[in-house]
Order: sequence, then structure tokens, then C-alpha cells
Amino acid sequence: MSPLDRRALLKSVLVLVGAAAVGAPDLAFAQGAAPRFLSAPRFALLDEVSALIIPKTDTPGAREAGVPNAIDSLLADWASAETQQRLVASLDALDAESRAKLGAPLPAAPAAGRLAFLRDYDAAAIARQDRGYMQLKQLVMMTYYLSEPGATEELRYEHVPGVWEPWIPAGPDTRAWAV
Repeated sequence: MSPLDRRALLKSVLVLVGAAAVGAPDLAFAQGAAPRFLSAPRFALLDEVSALIIPKTDTPGAREAGVPNAIDSLLADWASAETQQRLVASLDALDAESRAKLGAPLPAAPAAGRLAFLRDYDAAAIARQDRGYMQLKQLVMMTYYLSEPGATEELRYEHVPGVWEPWIPAGPDTRAWAV
């Protein structure tokens, strides 16, 4: 019997909740793989947005964890047509706003203005309850924390936890626990 890894466990959970009817996704976290669902400009936008939402710090960011490729795989293999359309429309709206405000697609815009633009766009999208953008942002974060770097380097992870400690001092370098 082989040990159960995170991706196998995720597939098993999806099967238990009814994903067997549509097939469980094979999340491809590999960096550099050609996009299968999104066009090259949309994929470049998703890559940049992912890197801005969860940037590389002392731990890998969303780009380094392969989040854009995993989301592209989910869109190609698992998402409903409605979800595909909503996320593509959200990327298109983000691109149009970037072109209007920055004069270029977000990935080609000056690096200094990208984060400020996305912060403003994020606040406006949340204020207007933009379901597509909020779903995109949630998907970036969820996919990141399901990735190996997100779960084992960003979050604190122990495969076999030690003794129960009812109180642990937390400081600025304390990481949250992966579940």
C-alpha cells in the first residue's frame, strides 16, 4: 500500500462529495507548462494577479507554487461552463481596467504601479460584490494553500504532530498551521 499524498487525498474528498459525476481534477502545479484553457494573454494576466495577491517573500509565492497552472487545469478539466465564463469575464474586466488606468495590460505595465492598481481594483470589486473577481481571488488563495509550498512552507506543518500544547506563544515569525 502506497502512502497517501495531498493530491490523492484531495481527489478522494472530491469523489466523496460527488465529483465522480464530473471527474476529479488533476491539479497541475508545474511551472512553465503551456496553458491548456486560457489564452496566452489571459494566462499572463492570471500569473501576474496571482503573484500580486500572494507574492514571493521568504517563502514561495503563488507564481512559484504553480498556482496559475493549477487554476488553468481546473478550468480546463473540471470547472463548469458557467464558472469558466465567469472567471474569463473577470480576467477580461481586470484587463480592460488595467489598460484604461495604466495604459497597458497589467503584466506589461510598470512594476511600480501594478500593486497599487490591484489594491484599488480589489477594493472596488469587493465593494460592488463582483462575484467573478471574488471567486478568482478565492481560487488563487485556496489553490496556493493546497499546493505543497503553501501548505508546508507558508503554513506550519508537521506530518506527525507532537504532544498537545494548550498555549503556544505567538510572535511575528509564528506561522499558522496547515490542516
